Amino acid sequence: MAKKMTAALAAGLLLTLSACAAPAEMPQDETHKIASESSATPSPTPEVQDLSAAEIATTAGAVIAAQLGFPNSAKIQGEDLEALAVKPTDTLKDIVVLPGQCADPVNDLNWSPVQLGTEGARTDFTNDAQNITGSIEVAKLENDEDRASATEHFANVDTILADCKTVTISGLDYSETLKFSDPAVDSVDSALYYTRDGQYPQDSLVLISLTEDYAGMVSFVSATALDDQTFNQVATSILQTAMTQVQ
Repeated sequence: MAKKMTAALAAGLLLTLSACAAPAEMPQDETHKIASESSATPSPTPEVQDLSAAEIATTAGAVIAAQLGFPNSAKIQGEDLEALAVKPTDTLKDIVVLPGQCADPVNDLNWSPVQLGTEGARTDFTNDAQNITGSIEVAKLENDEDRASATEHFANVDTILADCKTVTISGLDYSETLKFSDPAVDSVDSALYYTRDGQYPQDSLVLISLTEDYAGMVSFVSATALDDQTFNQVATSILQTAMTQVQ
């Protein structure tokens, strides 16, 4: 089940929803989006003493997610987690991004905490209606390089919000428009909301926070709008609860 939920969405962006994309479609976000072809199922909970700090944090986040309306969850582990820890490459191959200067920042939307260091964890979850999917990721910042990676990602998000609020992505027989905005969540280090109108129209919300030694990210994707303060509070609560475990 977890493998279906975290399948690398074929053809390759941040925040999408589909089990496979058309060959010429914009690369789907392999780190933030969850396939919708099947629902999550509860995963056995190991003994607390067997959990890493990152796993404890994501478990805490998933518990709050369940209380806030996302009771179906699956812990991502083994080969699935290992695959997510490898940052996708060539996701914009044969794809034209306009404005052209937005290509690199948009491509960096595939960044996620589990690509850092050696200690990372992720849990995916959905609501009962299966029309909104989310995930909580936490990973240890092992060194200055990991911290620099997070800082660089934040800078790319800032660039998108300043200079790339509307981006068109086209392939040989495919085109879609991404519209980015600031969800105005002040309690996190990075926040991004965006819509895409391609073959799989969707809205996405991504919040990221850092502590001294850990990075955490909560992301949601839905076929319906998520841009309201109530949903921002749900996402913020999940992230804050997770990050409290690694202060």
